[in-house]
Amino acid sequence: MKALKPHTSIIWLFVIWPLAQLAYGFYQVQYAGNIFFYGPEPAKAVVHNLGLWAMGFLFLVLATRHIKRLLNLMPYRRRLGLSAFFYAVMHLLAYAALILGFELGELISEIKERPYILVGLASILCMLPMAVTSTKGWQKRLKHKWKTLHMLVYPAAILVLIHLWWQVRAGFLLAASMTALIAIIFILRFLPNWLAQRQTSSNL
Repeated sequence: MKALKPHTSIIWLFVIWPLAQLAYGFYQVQYAGNIFFYGPEPAKAVVHNLGLWAMGFLFLVLATRHIKRLLNLMPYRRRLGLSAFFYAVMHLLAYAALILGFELGELISEIKERPYILVGLASILCMLPMAVTSTKGWQKRLKHKWKTLHMLVYPAAILVLIHLWWQVRAGFLLAASMTALIAIIFILRFLPNWLAQRQTSSNL
């Protein structure tokens, strides 16, 4: 059975869909008079939704290698990775603008009360060099180091999970599901290599 390869237009639609949702929500709140479109805490809802999309794109990038026999997203991996970084930055900017009002004093106070903010920031910093070096030009410049650099996607995913779990107060389903997904991806990615290395060592 040949793997299904989505059309480029479908991928682009998927990538811009969160922005379309955001624009529609803005229209509803600002012009349609539906001030409760995002619920009682609209700022937190917007920040949360952007964070979920960033996490979703990041985890999808990690999964592409393992689902390519069913759905071949490998040609779009770079686009999906850049989308993860873009929505992570949007998540951070929305938090800074809508929650903190770009007040430095508020940020310091928030970090003291919610240190998971630093964990989320660390994840974005892990994604930054991958986003910068995502082009073919950088791939040629860095050669074999390029793959090593882009292994940062794995610590970035772990930091995202920590960021997510640290905020859980009730309803563990999302965090538990995402953790199980990443655990499976890590096992599929690293266990065969580890077993092969052990086998090689035992044969020496």
